[in-house]
Amino acid sequence: MNETTNSHWRKKMMVITVLAASFLFLFNQFLLITAFPTIMDEFSINATQVQWLTTSFLLMATMLIPTMGYLMSRFSARALTMTALACFVVGTVLSAIAPSFVLLVSARVVQATGAGMMLPLVQTILLHVYPAEKRGYAMGLMALVINVAPAIGPPISGYIVDWLGWRSLFWLVLPLALAIFVLAAVFMQNVTEQKSVKFDLLSLFLTVVGFSGVIFGLSNISVAGFSSAIVLVPLSAGFFAIAMFIWRQLCLDSPMLELRLFKLPLFVHGVILSFVISILLLSTETLLPLFIQDVQGRSAFSSGMILLPGTVLLALTSFVSGKLFDSFGGRALGLSGYGILVLVFTVFMFMGDQTGIPLLVVCFCAFMVGIGFTMTPATAIAMNALKQAELAHGTAIANTIRQFGAALGLTVLTTLVSLNANRSDIDYVEGTLAGLKLAFGVMAILALVAWVLVYTAKEKNARQQEQ
Repeated sequence: MNETTNSHWRKKMMVITVLAASFLFLFNQFLLITAFPTIMDEFSINATQVQWLTTSFLLMATMLIPTMGYLMSRFSARALTMTALACFVVGTVLSAIAPSFVLLVSARVVQATGAGMMLPLVQTILLHVYPAEKRGYAMGLMALVINVAPAIGPPISGYIVDWLGWRSLFWLVLPLALAIFVLAAVFMQNVTEQKSVKFDLLSLFLTVVGFSGVIFGLSNISVAGFSSAIVLVPLSAGFFAIAMFIWRQLCLDSPMLELRLFKLPLFVHGVILSFVISILLLSTETLLPLFIQDVQGRSAFSSGMILLPGTVLLALTSFVSGKLFDSFGGRALGLSGYGILVLVFTVFMFMGDQTGIPLLVVCFCAFMVGIGFTMTPATAIAMNALKQAELAHGTAIANTIRQFGAALGLTVLTTLVSLNANRSDIDYVEGTLAGLKLAFGVMAILALVAWVLVYTAKEKNARQQEQ
């Protein structure tokens, strides 16, 4: 094997390794969704509390992702990948043996430390390996692989939860994590340029206070009400810290996160669309199992199987939409995708306890096709607006906003469900259904806003954005 062939082969194995790591992190994230009702029963908690298993994961990843611009400049891709996988292995073991809900959430935070490092790193590596004219393909390839995770996760977790209990989910993930760790040790190499940069501790502090304060305050609404101090104080502190973080990044010569990239209109356009998509995807994949199990009384395995066809379609349409974006741009894909989402959420608003499985499967399949048509182009649009040297900060910004959007949207929407489910004038099932309908109505409005944004935007060909 000559040197060129060997280099090409090692790059291919590196891409496979980082994509496998992304698959693992997202597989783990979606693995618990169908187990939520079971965990709620075991620890005697409500829907707002149990969603912290997802929200804490997203929140920790969100707080860490802004540091990735600095970390990718300071440390090699190999070192960061190995560290991320090591954190994930430790967190998985702790999750499997956690004796209380608080310790289970804490273990998820350890897992999320690895995810917060890995997700922007994978995207940056792919964008360095593939040229600008193939970024739609690169993002589609990433979407194809990582969207298989939610396709496999729910049915597997549903079956295991019904027969072996939710703790077995983590023991299933552990050998996969160890295998990918070995692959990373063998094949990972560096593709980013290292330089001496100063770490801004105050910026990190502001991100922690800002993001955690907003999410914590919103999550307390269903328990304490809108006017409570444990809602208003963390919310105020959170928004103030986020504002201070933004101001500090704009003042620093070498910021932790290069927010000046928001001067690029297409970057802003793509990031906003990614923000909306992240809310719609995670919230739907969390709330629909709640509807199937708590309102319709079906098993965790049934809810997983209902989600399976749609998540398979998401993987396929995400890849196809990436290739279509390279050839035709994102406008037609966006208009079609968001139009489908508006229609699906409208149907979800009229669901009831007698809604049949075939209709649920068809609607969820349509929902995932809509997400597939919109998710990959949104990422490609944002990244095509950047120079090669800006990719590390660009991916960190996009992933920060996407993760925070998912955590924020999920917290707000599950709070709406919990507030209605806990009403004293109706029973739990009726209240949960009312809350779910309200949540799907909010998501329909978000999808409509995104459709209008795509319709009114002036699109440029990706190659015209290369600088």
